[in-house]
Amino acid sequence: MQRCPQCNSQHTEILGDEEFSFLVCLDCGYDESQAYETPDERTKKGGKGSPYKKGGALRTQKKS
Repeated sequence: MQRCPQCNSQHTEILGDEEFSFLVCLDCGYDESQAYETPDERTKKGGKGSPYKKGGALRTQKKS
């Protein structure tokens, strides 16, 4: 049995399936699955892109 990384308790349980399993502490309520990002939570991150990938007049536009 694994120990809880938060409270060091041995009163833990492994939940999940064959592909993905995670630790849940039955004492303090620590849930390891909260640390992982699921595909439906993903959003596009980043800015508007580099001005160098744009051509012509778009490179010289001033930002206001």
